[in-house]
Amino acid sequence: MVRRFAIGIVLVVAATPWSSAAHSSRAASEPTTTVYLPNITKMLGGPDGWQTPFIVQNVGDGPTDITMDFYGGGEGRFFKTRTVTAVAPGTSVVHDLNGDPDLGAGWAGSVVVRSFGAPIVAVVNEHQNVRDAVRQEALSYSGISAGSTMLFLPYLTRSAGGWLTTFIVQNMGASVATATVQFQTFEGPPMLSLPLSMAPGRSQFVDLRFTGGLADGLEYSAVITSDQPIGAVVNAHHDAPGMADPMGFSYNGIPASSAREADLPYFARRVDGRSSRIVVQNAGTSAATPTVSFYPLGSPAALTVVSLQALQPGMALVYSYAAPEAAGEYSVRVTGGQFAAVSSTIGSGSAMGYASRTGVETRLFLPNITRRLGGPAGWSTPIYLQSTGARSATVSWYRFADGALVFSVTYATLRQGMSLRIDPRDLSVLADDTQYAVVIESDPGGVAAIVNELNTVGGDGAMQYEAFPPPRGAFGASGCSPAIAPAGTTYTCRVYGLNPGSTVTFTMIAAAPPFTDTSPDAVAADGSWTLYWPAIVEGRRTITVTAAGVSKTIDFTVTPPTFAITITQSRWGFVTASTLPGLACSLGAKLPTGTFSTAAGLDEIKIADASGQVSWSYATTPGTQNGTGHHFVVCTKGSLSPEAEAAFSVP
Repeated sequence: MVRRFAIGIVLVVAATPWSSAAHSSRAASEPTTTVYLPNITKMLGGPDGWQTPFIVQNVGDGPTDITMDFYGGGEGRFFKTRTVTAVAPGTSVVHDLNGDPDLGAGWAGSVVVRSFGAPIVAVVNEHQNVRDAVRQEALSYSGISAGSTMLFLPYLTRSAGGWLTTFIVQNMGASVATATVQFQTFEGPPMLSLPLSMAPGRSQFVDLRFTGGLADGLEYSAVITSDQPIGAVVNAHHDAPGMADPMGFSYNGIPASSAREADLPYFARRVDGRSSRIVVQNAGTSAATPTVSFYPLGSPAALTVVSLQALQPGMALVYSYAAPEAAGEYSVRVTGGQFAAVSSTIGSGSAMGYASRTGVETRLFLPNITRRLGGPAGWSTPIYLQSTGARSATVSWYRFADGALVFSVTYATLRQGMSLRIDPRDLSVLADDTQYAVVIESDPGGVAAIVNELNTVGGDGAMQYEAFPPPRGAFGASGCSPAIAPAGTTYTCRVYGLNPGSTVTFTMIAAAPPFTDTSPDAVAADGSWTLYWPAIVEGRRTITVTAAGVSKTIDFTVTPPTFAITITQSRWGFVTASTLPGLACSLGAKLPTGTFSTAAGLDEIKIADASGQVSWSYATTPGTQNGTGHHFVVCTKGSLSPEAEAAFSVP
């Protein structure tokens, strides 16, 4: 291993030489994961100009071979391939552009990273003026493994408040992409269309200063449509020549989604001299009114709920939480439709931003977590973990250098909407000047998370990136992920080729009689629809999805659970169960009427003791209808949450 400092980040690089030869022996086969990096540069603008080291992490259970293809900007000429073989599970490969002898100073382009053997994720850090601590700029964005034919960019500007945004669009498809960018101001209808064309893997750079038809001093949103799946990153700069405190932030373009809420784990009001604002864009096919709920850090109850004005498709608006008594940190939920949102947090000399998340994810990856990296004022990375419905989550820390598990902790007090701050500086078991990869696993309700990357050396020492869900299939390939897994898994089933905006019904066929339901989520603007299904009973599930006369069929298979839950006592008001020690367990009580009880004591998460025992006492309500009810105990290990059931009698 080679360990060296660059950009305030310890780089752990496998001892594999640079290579512009062919891909590894696995390259001829289908890659396990492909990740796209739209904006990669080396000394762009001078020796201390923009540079973008990126980190690629193996998030699978076995070793993998990784190839990185580099394409220049503009004409997209292929430059080189770097190959790294036998990357161990949990470990990372870092590519430092400034240390790459095959690329010249001023190089700018895109990279396509492929893994053969295990899934991967990647994060890109964008830096300028790293030799000048006072004028440094730090931005960060996430590598893209799930593109869309429709992307939303909620925030763009040309000189409003001294800010300028550029964006880079990358073709994630197999053919030349023909795309259109449709701009509009926050107040008005679409006003300008810009055509783009990109060969596979290549990217196009758009600078609003040189885009005719846009005016100085205004803020815009944009919708990008394409005949191939695409990804994008937006860079926002406040660094014109002569500005005393240059700063900037980045965010990823947001793909269309069928989910009816967007989650933002971090929002600040007068914290360390910084405050946030959010931009909300309608990502659906019909008018919708966003409702924005603010949850104080660690609180399960929203302090403020605001209904904003109705937005037509593609339109956006800005909201800043301006209550004078509201200083502090929050999480945010945007509900009421299909929305894309961006949070930007600005201080006197620093800025950071990120994009909202949608859907239900029970497993998330954070490939770059640090504690005082580079000294006492060096990079530290507090995590903000938000429940999208989960009541418990386990956070595990793996050391970069060898992939060893260093620490794991379960948080059992989550409620939908609320967020927790997990700062590596507060965990004595972690070491200073060390990098970690973190895995977050939750019960079926799911979580979202972002990372704040901060240093106090000077200048713009702040950036953010979003946690990564497990990589899944390419855009357009309907199916479920995973395809086969143990009972207690939450399956993500995605269907493509439906009519945007249409109502979805789905029928699930299993060993029991078929189950049919109508989804509250309409088909997304790109024709996709997603179902998240926590499966308990073993067997094959075949799902037929129908929307506006178009039907698609997908399936998944549930294998036996990997650990047992046994209810040993089940009576009205009291339950005991046995499982593995240390697991977070929850209880539900279905009354003889068929409704679930809301009695006090039922909503408490319990941790199984050293012998694996867990128990609950809850209030019984006089006058409850007599008959037979059922208890359900769910215990979570990693991202698995199997269930046990037992009857009880209401006398």
